[in-house]
Amino acid sequence: MYSVGLPEDCAKQWEILLLLLSSEEKKIDRTTEDEIDTMNYFYNNEGVRKILLHWLKQMQNAYCRKTSELDTALKCDDISLLWRQKGNDKFRTNYVEESYKCYTNSVMYAEHNSLMYSLALANRSAALLRMKRFQECLSDVALAIEHGYPIEQRHKLLLRRADCHIELQQRTEARVSLDSAIQHAISLNLSASNALEFERHIKILERKLESVKEDGSTNETVVLPDWYRGVNPNFNAASNAIELRRSDSAGRHVVLTEGAQRGDVLFSEEPYAWVALPSEESVCEMCCAGDINPVPCNLCSRSVYCGERCRARAAQSFHRWECVAAQCALFPTIGIAHLALRVLLISAHNGFPEPPRLLPKPSSAAELFRSYAQVDNIQIYKQDSPSFYRMFNLVTNFDKMNRTDYVQYALTATMLTLYLENYTSFFEYLPSKVPLSADTDEMRLFGAALLLRALGQLVCNGHATLSLATVDDDDGRTVSEREVRRATAIFPSAAMMNHSCDPNIINTFYKSRLIVRCARELSAGAEVLNCYGPHRAREPTAQRRAQLRAQYMFACACSACSDADRRDFALVFSAYSCAGCKGPVWRRGGRARCGQCKAELHTERVLAQLDRADELAAQVEQMSSLEEKCEKLQASYRLKQQVWHRHHASLRAAADRLARLYAELGEFGKSMELIKQNIQSLEYQFGSFSVEVAHELRKLSDVMLERILNTPQHLEHREWCLEANKIIKKAVQLMELNYGSWEPLVARLKEQQEFVAALLAKSSTPDAANCIHHNLHYNLKI
Repeated sequence: MYSVGLPEDCAKQWEILLLLLSSEEKKIDRTTEDEIDTMNYFYNNEGVRKILLHWLKQMQNAYCRKTSELDTALKCDDISLLWRQKGNDKFRTNYVEESYKCYTNSVMYAEHNSLMYSLALANRSAALLRMKRFQECLSDVALAIEHGYPIEQRHKLLLRRADCHIELQQRTEARVSLDSAIQHAISLNLSASNALEFERHIKILERKLESVKEDGSTNETVVLPDWYRGVNPNFNAASNAIELRRSDSAGRHVVLTEGAQRGDVLFSEEPYAWVALPSEESVCEMCCAGDINPVPCNLCSRSVYCGERCRARAAQSFHRWECVAAQCALFPTIGIAHLALRVLLISAHNGFPEPPRLLPKPSSAAELFRSYAQVDNIQIYKQDSPSFYRMFNLVTNFDKMNRTDYVQYALTATMLTLYLENYTSFFEYLPSKVPLSADTDEMRLFGAALLLRALGQLVCNGHATLSLATVDDDDGRTVSEREVRRATAIFPSAAMMNHSCDPNIINTFYKSRLIVRCARELSAGAEVLNCYGPHRAREPTAQRRAQLRAQYMFACACSACSDADRRDFALVFSAYSCAGCKGPVWRRGGRARCGQCKAELHTERVLAQLDRADELAAQVEQMSSLEEKCEKLQASYRLKQQVWHRHHASLRAAADRLARLYAELGEFGKSMELIKQNIQSLEYQFGSFSVEVAHELRKLSDVMLERILNTPQHLEHREWCLEANKIIKKAVQLMELNYGSWEPLVARLKEQQEFVAALLAKSSTPDAANCIHHNLHYNLKI
């Protein structure tokens, strides 16, 4: 059975393997068992164990080795040298960012504490200095010296360190670094030519240092928002303005005890456990910081951290048990099961709490496991209650899911148990962390059962953590943003919020921390509602309900699903336009008829017009001039306007493309009008304070600034500045609400705001301050 029909790549065998094994169990009803019973059966099934162990061995043989001349899961100085040489070639030709990526690979593959490691760090610090990433350059310089960078070259690193401190306006540190470089150079007895070169660099830096009059700040601390009405002692990580309640109809749910305003913080919670998702962006696997200067694991090239402190903490708490699995490419293969493993490892690191005092002392894994469920599932949310109780008592939905899914979770938990048993010493370590005197078999059974339970919990309680990535567009006038899923995490307190397809909260993230804010004004007694994924503005009711039933196993009866007038709301954004009344038209059955005037849509004519519009849009890239490109794209857009409803999502995309071309051509007014139309449409779909509107306002502000900079003598220049100031102010407000003040894009918008304010100050009038500082409304002037 194992070899029939399986792909050669063993990572791709996993899903097929689960289906094959679970099909053998389909006649056995396991829904009446608990996790202990299930895992006792699967672990002791000799055939299952043999197959899973064989697969694990295949994964190790396939991935835990040197896979090419430029990649290996382990450390290899030869590969590190190849990447460093590639970096040198890029650096010499002034491709600095490409050289940085090559040097980072060199750092990743170098043997820890080797000469190659220090050389890679030193070279990367040179690229970082060119990229003006001064703090990270300083970190690499320090690491290179710490890990044995050659003494005869060390004065160059000390000069680089001095240069960073000067750029950071840190006069004292710069002076110390310069003096250290001078003293070190003296001790080397440099040759005449090298001494002259060194003196030349010293003079350059001394002149730069003269312009630094006093020490600049060395701390860039992020101030996180406080809980509204303070922290709640009876509800861990929650605001004092909410409480956890329980009812037969809603289960455990969150209710406001007093009114709250938009932006008020209701939860600020660190996850019980989290794991980074596969991504091109480097994410610290300890603190979830993004856009880091990676420091690798000491043993493998697959795990990265933002610094040595996070690396040491991770090694102590979980990575020592995960390192081999990372080398074997296990985690990208098994998906959310990685987080289930992390839950077990974090629980063990923290130490499993004693069971409730009123119960007899457990003597087996089964008794201990069941005792953890015999608690008041409201009282465990008090701050002084062990966090493990909150994690353990999240719902699993095992009683509702189909048999095949349950068996596949059990097989996955069995595989992870076999991994820990055969590739780590975890089960030798576990007894010291569990309040149970039992043999190794009982400890292994306890760990396996917890893995299975966590898998069920994470499927219906897991939370994706999001961050904002920005990319400069080719035209240089605008930047694009995209939300990046950095990690999957479990937040036991925030998980108590029930679902609504029209949520009244906003989730923001700082590193691994989840910060939940009010999305609108809420009154006392209102339930706090999250969105588990399907949103009323994006998907129609039937589709949302199907998704929620499949993953979370409940029939959604929220206001957006129950209100007949709102059920078709999302369909508007993919609707055609009625030729008569301009109302939305979509297909119902085989016919397309307007919901307002009942006129029938001639679909053949409409589709032909869209084909013509697409032809015109495709011709844009063939045009040689911007004017011709704009003309073609404008003709295409006008055809689409006649066919698609004014709020159609694809019409917004077409308008956005045309707006970018207009901005590139210098037709800023036309570009702005299109962006403003998109803002109105997005406000209708997502609301005025939505993240979608925030991004569009940011885009509008960029074009407004471009117009201001390109036509400084225009008669309406001051009016343009006033309008830009309002738009940027609103963009800052919405970005802070939806992402947090710590996001780099917010800082960029604030710099724009300061720039426009400075322009206005130069042409101030007696009531200008009132206009600039007190008018929080924005007028799109459509």
